[in-house]
Amino acid sequence: MTAAAEHGPADAPPAPDRRGAERTRVLLAGVAGAGLAALAASREWTAATATGPTGLTSAAGQTGTDLAAWAVPCALAGGAAFLAMLATGPRARRALGVVAALAGLAAALAGALHLDAGAWPWTLAAAGLVLAAAGAATTVRAGRWPSSADRYDNGPADADAIAEDPVSLWNALDSGQDPSSPNITASAQEKGRS
Repeated sequence: MTAAAEHGPADAPPAPDRRGAERTRVLLAGVAGAGLAALAASREWTAATATGPTGLTSAAGQTGTDLAAWAVPCALAGGAAFLAMLATGPRARRALGVVAALAGLAAALAGALHLDAGAWPWTLAAAGLVLAAAGAATTVRAGRWPSSADRYDNGPADADAIAEDPVSLWNALDSGQDPSSPNITASAQEKGRS
């Protein structure tokens, strides 16, 4: 018999929180899409050389912000929306998801309008679509994700009361329990003060 079979399912490690992992993946995809979109929009998309009447040659380039001025602000707004989701509840995450999705679509449009200008507009369009997809996923799934404050919640209120003696109070402190919680009887609190 193997060691895992001897211990049984009660001793198995807890399964990872899939909702929290999904939230992390979507938030990272949104921030990465926003960053890549801002990078692509700020790069030079076209370059042209012109010869003047005196015979001098000059080079002129146009960046993504010259051709589509709204691309960088939309990418930054989408990234800011995803960063704000780290500190908000489900309703605000849904609203921010809509903002991020619209910002991603606007950035993708900026790239799509200039696809003939090279590789950077293609990159902007793809990054904008990733940003829009992450925003849409947030809008749909944010209600199922754990809240930021969930990690600070106490355990169940009907947990066993801590024993009556001061040694148990110290042991409760050592194990991370709050000896001032309602799970401790008044006599245990009195013994703890003496």
